[in-house]
Amino acid sequence: MELPFDVGALYNRKEQIHAVFGGQQQGGISTPKEHPLVIAFTGEAGVSHGYHDFWDDDEFFHYFGEGQVGDMKYVAGNRAIGEHVKDGKTLVVFQMMGKGRPYRYLGRFMCQSSYVQPGTPDREGQPRSAIVFRLRSLEASLGLAASETDQAEIDATVDDVGATSTRRETEVRTKQRLFRERLIGVEKGCRLTGIEDLRFLRASHIKPWAESTHSERVDGENGLLLTPHADLLFDRGWISFSSSGRLLISSNLPFDVQDRLGLKLDPSLRHGIFSPKQLGFLAFHREVVFDSAHHTRAISR
Repeated sequence: MELPFDVGALYNRKEQIHAVFGGQQQGGISTPKEHPLVIAFTGEAGVSHGYHDFWDDDEFFHYFGEGQVGDMKYVAGNRAIGEHVKDGKTLVVFQMMGKGRPYRYLGRFMCQSSYVQPGTPDREGQPRSAIVFRLRSLEASLGLAASETDQAEIDATVDDVGATSTRRETEVRTKQRLFRERLIGVEKGCRLTGIEDLRFLRASHIKPWAESTHSERVDGENGLLLTPHADLLFDRGWISFSSSGRLLISSNLPFDVQDRLGLKLDPSLRHGIFSPKQLGFLAFHREVVFDSAHHTRAISR
């Protein structure tokens, strides 16, 4: 079925999703009666109940079903997801961006299988059995581009047909896609501009691809979402971030370039909190990528 949504874009749940298709306006799974559609919402709500949806190494999205207290049952929304193909319905997933905020459209998915995970806490903290669905994304991408250096790595792999195999090319593309899928669960948007629409952002490794281990390359916490200008500056070491979230600016970055970029490069501002793993990767970026040999007009702590 045709859907009025662009992958990576943001939509108001009440006005742009339910006003068009109907369905329950509360909860994690919505099943409109008048349309062959199942709508699943993923994000922070599950974390508050002791579990979270995640991408595995094979690019299956593990989505926890609905039911806040006691064992989850294979009824209502849970059944709708598990049997959407049999019922001839399209399954789509939106990402929650925070209370009262728009939802990010992640695209069409297909339920491949499900399993029961015991010992998952319910709303009251009591252990129960949770139903988890393995979903496969049907989208080529999330509307999110690779960073400049990551794209160069992909292009080099594709171009170097004499020295590498199709399998190697596929592995690189898969790792890049998995990294992006995991990154959007860690970062909501660009820390410098606040833009959250994935169509205008790039997925940038903090510790560069070439310097990272296999596990670091697909670790969402080894990344930032940045607009193209910000990505270029970060990728090439013109800027970085301190452990307290303050912006670090290379003294070699020309003042006229800073003015013309249109970015608010203010070292006095804090740009949010980084996770412990992100801080480790940022330490590497400051030491190896950032122009640390020169003094910066920034506060380092």
